[in-house]
Amino acid sequence: MFNQNLTPKFLINLLLLLSVGWFACTNPRYINSPSVHNAAFLKQQGDFKFSVAGAGNPVKIIEGIDDDSDGETLNHSYGFDGQAAVAVTNHFMLTASGTYRNEQDRYDDDDLTDIDRGSKVTYNRRMLDIGAGFYAPMGKSKKVYFNGVLGVGFGKMSSTDNALPYDAARHRTYDANVTKYFLQPSFNFFFNDYFRMSVAPKFSVLKLNNIKTNYTGTEEATLGYGYARKRTFSLFEPAVLLQAGFKNNDWLKLDMGFNFASDPFTSNSRSNDYPDIKTYNVESRNFLFSIGLSFYPMGKR
Repeated sequence: MFNQNLTPKFLINLLLLLSVGWFACTNPRYINSPSVHNAAFLKQQGDFKFSVAGAGNPVKIIEGIDDDSDGETLNHSYGFDGQAAVAVTNHFMLTASGTYRNEQDRYDDDDLTDIDRGSKVTYNRRMLDIGAGFYAPMGKSKKVYFNGVLGVGFGKMSSTDNALPYDAARHRTYDANVTKYFLQPSFNFFFNDYFRMSVAPKFSVLKLNNIKTNYTGTEEATLGYGYARKRTFSLFEPAVLLQAGFKNNDWLKLDMGFNFASDPFTSNSRSNDYPDIKTYNVESRNFLFSIGLSFYPMGKR
């Protein structure tokens, strides 16, 4: 069914694509972070699950940020997700999930001034998603199910941007409401009673609204935030979730997820309002690892 010889090459190319944003500019600003895949694994009417998971950058999550140390500390991200899914009929399902993220980046330089000093940007994100879709087996064996979910998310992102050492005149804040529409197909593989996997590409459209900030117009243009006032961003957010069961405890599953997000599909090198300024592109956190538990209160699932 799959060409195994192409699999390593495909994965390498995907990781390279998702990593391009890490090197695109000096001190990027982030408008998105991937959520944990809400893998439903539903088979029939009445099936229900809820799950909780912790998510973070697996390299940086245990590393603290020391404002006085040498060297940059990037992609320091952690948070948690709560999710639920229910099979309303034998083919129709509803989903819901909530996401919280706390993120920090400490840079060796300050991109808003010419002063030789560092800077630190801290983000806080909260999102609530709801979705509806269908599920159906693929083939007579019923070992593989297809899910298709269409949904919308509402939330808020906020950030603080400070020089190191702290300078009150340099202090910046950025707050925006977030609306995110998504289409998420997924393929759920039921290998046996104790192991299953869900592979899910996700296509999202994100818009920032009601932006409140004390960045100057020139600073917004430089960082890419000025572009965010005018555009809706498209994203590709694939995920793989592995789920393991426990003997004599069919209602409980251990989840391990690999959650990716591309940078927004845009290329912005000059601002029409500030044509002499070389501007950034706003970016996404490109990868988060997650681990958690899923609960199936309706019995063996």
